[in-house]
Amino acid sequence: MVALGVITLLLTAFVMVYYAYLSKHTDRDVSFFLGVGIISMIMNLCTNASGNFMLAWLYFIIAIAFIGLGFAVSTSGSIAFYTSIGPWFKTQFSDKKTCGYNALSSIVFPAGIALYFANYKKDRAFACRCGKAALWGLLVWGLLLWAVLGLVL
Repeated sequence: MVALGVITLLLTAFVMVYYAYLSKHTDRDVSFFLGVGIISMIMNLCTNASGNFMLAWLYFIIAIAFIGLGFAVSTSGSIAFYTSIGPWFKTQFSDKKTCGYNALSSIVFPAGIALYFANYKKDRAFACRCGKAALWGLLVWGLLLWAVLGLVL
């Protein structure tokens, strides 16, 4: 049951990325789905922390239903999202220098923040990429810490 809790966390994160894409690239209002995704993520973390894993099935069903409803919201936007995943990975991991610094900035987010301030005047685009990666790293580390401590304690 612990595995189901972790799977639903990852699936809910995927659903939130999916609807964020639909929000940005279509003219549809998906704020309801994003709001329910945020609530589902927080409730799933709290459920995992409490050790009551039977509610994880509910979050799993919600995530699967929202993936299916994404096609009802915007079929063309959903197809564009799934076809853009491969090229996104290719552009993100083709430049080794940027890929390495983004990985460093997200894994060790204080280093990413330092890279942001150190490179802000020289190369503003590179500094912004490091800063964004550091902020995402901080968010991911916080969620992982919450999930791991919730499962362990």
